[in-house]
Amino acid sequence: MKHNQIIRRQRITRRGFLYVAGIGGSAALLAACGGQTASPTSAPPTAASAGAPTAGSAALEKELYIYNWADYLSQDNVDRFSKENDVKVTLDFYQSNEDLLAKIEAGGTGYDVVAPTGYMVQLMADKGMLLPLDLSRIPNYKYMSPPFDKGRPHDPDNKWSVTKDWGTTGIAWNTEKIKEDVTSLEDFWNLAEKYSGKVAVMDSSPEVIGLTLKALGYSYNSCDPAELDAALKKLLALKPHLKAFDSSYFDLLATDEIWMSLSWNGDVFNANSKRAAAGKPESISYVIAKEGGELWEDDWVILKNAPHPNAALAWINFVLDPQNQAKESEATFYASGENEAKKYMSEEVTTNHAIYPADEVLAKLEAVQVLPGDCLQAREELWTKLKSA
Repeated sequence: MKHNQIIRRQRITRRGFLYVAGIGGSAALLAACGGQTASPTSAPPTAASAGAPTAGSAALEKELYIYNWADYLSQDNVDRFSKENDVKVTLDFYQSNEDLLAKIEAGGTGYDVVAPTGYMVQLMADKGMLLPLDLSRIPNYKYMSPPFDKGRPHDPDNKWSVTKDWGTTGIAWNTEKIKEDVTSLEDFWNLAEKYSGKVAVMDSSPEVIGLTLKALGYSYNSCDPAELDAALKKLLALKPHLKAFDSSYFDLLATDEIWMSLSWNGDVFNANSKRAAAGKPESISYVIAKEGGELWEDDWVILKNAPHPNAALAWINFVLDPQNQAKESEATFYASGENEAKKYMSEEVTTNHAIYPADEVLAKLEAVQVLPGDCLQAREELWTKLKSA
């Protein structure tokens, strides 16, 4: 294509990598689900070589470098933005928030726009890596709906970021193999014993520990020692029935190696897509447990040393147009932070409670927090005891 350099590779799901992070300068610790990092088709320019134009200038640069999760954009939106603005868009991909942070800290300053998870926005802002957003130059921000329009915990003043999309954690199961109703984390634990050996959890301590805490009636982000001890006891009772700790559980669901797993919502669509391709029924369902779970969001931010800040602002404004937001959700099966965008989405997306949960369900969800160092250590010790038991 004339205007785009597009990197293509095997799909790695957006929620293939999650985090536990410490306050301030503490290193992020991640659990990886696998896959290969794509190399960019051309190295990004340095800020110096590009002349580092200021965000206040009106001239639109002719290039834009987006550093993003793989397969996490509507290709139609990328192509249209490039053509309409005569901007060559280059996409490069990271596998995790940790990879993103490490690349930028190592001097990878040639990127313009990145899409970190909420907690990482806070960490990057604290490290002085981000350019404050001029919302007057992102007029489509007006379409952002509560709770994504203001007061977000990681960026309460909307200084650094706007919401790209959001999702949840819950339970996935094969309705052909498991005929019982699955509505709660209590159901998950009980059915794990019945279908022992056909159950998995993601190999990611924040989600597994967080959901276990919710099953016990505690906060997803709890640091209380007694509550963490109770979570470990409950997880030790579950472990004998697990086939695997595996963040690629969607592949196991696709091949019937497992019938149930703790899950990120978008992975269910991935599993069913793989099943359809193999001639299997699309029988994987997803539910947010009645006890609650996680509400996460990813955000658009601009790097402080972005060589093309005007093109970056133009891209963010473009993709926040409700019709373009709709294209994003249709492509990724993750929810938009704009209610207006739903007018342009198919009912397959807007009526699917795995993508857009009901308000009463959302009220039970918690956003993941950046955890203090002592809490991080306690949770990692819990995880180590569980895995080694």
